[in-house]
Amino acid sequence: MAFSRIWGQSGAIQTLRHALMHARLAHAYVLAGPEGVGKRLTALTLAKAMNCLAPPEPGEACEECASCLKINSGNHADVVRIEPDGDFIKIDQVRELQRQLRFRPLEGGRRVCILDSADRLNEAAANALLKTLEEPPAETHLFLVTARPHRLLPTILSRCQWVKFKPLSRSHLAQVLRSVSSLSAEQALFYASLSGGSVSQALSLADRVDFEKRLAWLETFAGLFQKSPAEIFEICGQTGKEEEGLADLLEVWKFWVRDLLVCKALPEGKEDRFINHDRINEIRVQAPNFSFEQLQDFYRRLAESQRSLSLRVNRQAVLETLMLEIKKRGNEARPV
Repeated sequence: MAFSRIWGQSGAIQTLRHALMHARLAHAYVLAGPEGVGKRLTALTLAKAMNCLAPPEPGEACEECASCLKINSGNHADVVRIEPDGDFIKIDQVRELQRQLRFRPLEGGRRVCILDSADRLNEAAANALLKTLEEPPAETHLFLVTARPHRLLPTILSRCQWVKFKPLSRSHLAQVLRSVSSLSAEQALFYASLSGGSVSQALSLADRVDFEKRLAWLETFAGLFQKSPAEIFEICGQTGKEEEGLADLLEVWKFWVRDLLVCKALPEGKEDRFINHDRINEIRVQAPNFSFEQLQDFYRRLAESQRSLSLRVNRQAVLETLMLEIKKRGNEARPV
């Protein structure tokens, strides 16, 4: 079944399918939730179910008829998808949509308009879209897909029904990753833990952050408190040359510090809360070496360094300052 391919969003899907099967689909929906959790795929799957020529059951799509195949290939005349042109969805794009909406659906079914990243409508485009929402054409349904609904005009939000999408659970996300990549179960679980419930974020991390290189970065962190300033400067000189590598290093360290905090806060038996689930023994060995205050300070400094890097400052200087401060703070009096 087409909807069965969408993981972890049974509530949202049930809401939309129920409305479809009982002929109660609203003319406009806001599909809101984190990036990469199935919002766009759900809208496209619903478009197929609305126009399927041979539905296997009510509210489903066969994936094999001419209509479903056209939607899958992006060639269905009555399924319109609008994406930002550069930074924004612009008024010319909305005006072209409105021109198409003056006519009845060309293939005799129902028209579906999907606005990807709808929160990026510029002011003129948003005001133009508002007119369409106030007087929606017959047999037409609009889906505004967004991870930032608060950026949409309140007048637009008030004319749409909301369907909320959740971050995917770590287990669901790991299953998705394994189905679309060659990751091992251990690797998939790690990237799933890092991604905040987003498939797209998990795949991006899997492409960027080498699973084994992470171990070397964690060893560097663990050994930082015994290194001399000269050794730290040498490490910074090597690491600071790679912009993306440095950003990933800070992210890996931040999640490691987070795991140390979780270890101190939770009793044994809660290992499923760790991001670095394959390094439970190291986490339990290192966590007692630091106080809550020290770990919170590490996390704060890492986050501040990430913000500094986003401002295009001297990367090596940022890393040197960070590592020296962490070493100094970590070597202060520790709990007995």
